[in-house]
Amino acid sequence: MKQVYLSLGSNLGDREGNLFLTCAELVKLGPVERSHWYQTEPVDMPDAPFFLNGVVLLLTDIPPRELFHRLREIEKKLGRVKPTTHSSNSRRYLPRPIDIDILFYGQEVIDSPDLTIPHPRLHERAFVLVPLSDLAPDLAHPVLGLTVKQMLSLVNRNGVKKWA
Repeated sequence: MKQVYLSLGSNLGDREGNLFLTCAELVKLGPVERSHWYQTEPVDMPDAPFFLNGVVLLLTDIPPRELFHRLREIEKKLGRVKPTTHSSNSRRYLPRPIDIDILFYGQEVIDSPDLTIPHPRLHERAFVLVPLSDLAPDLAHPVLGLTVKQMLSLVNRNGVKKWA
């Protein structure tokens, strides 16, 4: 079984409900443990509603690409609509009921056009690192060599608040 860390985010509808529904779907793929939820300011999404974010540890033997496709199916089931174009007139990042990203898949490194693991921007994002530090502060990034705690010390945590 691989230790897979997933980032969850929701900023449409019942945000907390969306996160719990996602966790209920993830349990079908293997045992899960979750971080606290955090309310966070949207990144690269002007005027969008605030997110609730968290991180889940999933224990699974599902291969990375298959897992990626199963996570897209969960997003679709919960109402996520992906933009169809990235033209200058469209927005790449839209409000969404759920967003699931693979942060780490064990210590594997995958760099392909359709899948990048570890997530290429996780080390820049407090909304990922704060909840990830709830579960794995000493986990080392297999490419950067920094622990989650070290990466977290390098980002601005403003705008990330624990959800009561």
